[in-house]
Amino acid sequence: MSVGDDRLISDRSANLHHDCNHYSWHNTDNNPYGCKFADIHPIGVPECKFASRCFIVLRMGSVRDERIGAELRKLRGRITSREVYERTGITPSKLSRIESGFVRAKAEDVEALTKLYGTDSPTIERLLLQVKAAKVPQWWTAFVGPDWDSALSYHLQLETEARRIESWTIDLVPGLLQTDEYVRALVGGRHDVDPAQTERRIELRAARRSRVERGDLEVWSVIGEAAFHQLVGGVETLAGQMRYLANLDHATIQVMPFTAGAHPGLGSGFHLIHYPEWPTTLYQETITKGIYEDERSLVEAHRQTMTRIQATAMSPQDSQDWLLARADELTR
Repeated sequence: MSVGDDRLISDRSANLHHDCNHYSWHNTDNNPYGCKFADIHPIGVPECKFASRCFIVLRMGSVRDERIGAELRKLRGRITSREVYERTGITPSKLSRIESGFVRAKAEDVEALTKLYGTDSPTIERLLLQVKAAKVPQWWTAFVGPDWDSALSYHLQLETEARRIESWTIDLVPGLLQTDEYVRALVGGRHDVDPAQTERRIELRAARRSRVERGDLEVWSVIGEAAFHQLVGGVETLAGQMRYLANLDHATIQVMPFTAGAHPGLGSGFHLIHYPEWPTTLYQETITKGIYEDERSLVEAHRQTMTRIQATAMSPQDSQDWLLARADELTR
């Protein structure tokens, strides 16, 4: 799932649950708990303090549907769901599902709602285009089968919609930039991955990487020097990974050297996912879950930290020279 490494994705099914600290989730008007959608956890890990009162979402809607729904909820303002029903015939339960992204809004729904809300014509036209685009199958669906965690599908949707991704990783090369051999070594070292899935995961990673290689997705990645001492796959694999990074045209690569000392990124890696029209999403990962945040103050704090990390690391040119020298050193 992660921008860095899908080692975090279990092959068990995953649930979304409501957690009041994270990603915006829009409930019906009379929800007394104000819960917000957030973490992706394996089944049986109910961490939300309102878990006994919040329903568990057993499937993930399209990210595009969620964004359309969120904008419709914002446009609704103080208009109640009862008033919407009286004026449009859209029931409160259907309105809630549309606004949460749990069901896809139809063009006629968008037209009826935006007319009621007094929305301007350019916004209506943009939303209708987004509704149309949400129906188009995404490129990665050919790789993700029913035996894969639905959390991965959700992350791929976010990644596909992104214009630019900034990453800080401490001990691994980010997933978008990993070579086939590096991926094979990582996946092969996992006890929870069916060997039959290995090649499919490698193919998916290559497809994700190709978006960067074509310049379709802008990536700025700062990678800790530790990643280039961890012999993932052995000397030849790691050296090949470093040479790939050094010669990658459509990405900005920086190395954070050990000599940087106590820098702002110590202790925690993170990723900032930027979209053409949506707010930036902060993504962080642990061993068992990925967390998505879009609270403005939290994203801004991490954006400032990312800027300081980028300023502290080697320059892109110095990083390129260092990577090539380190690869030569390993294979000498």
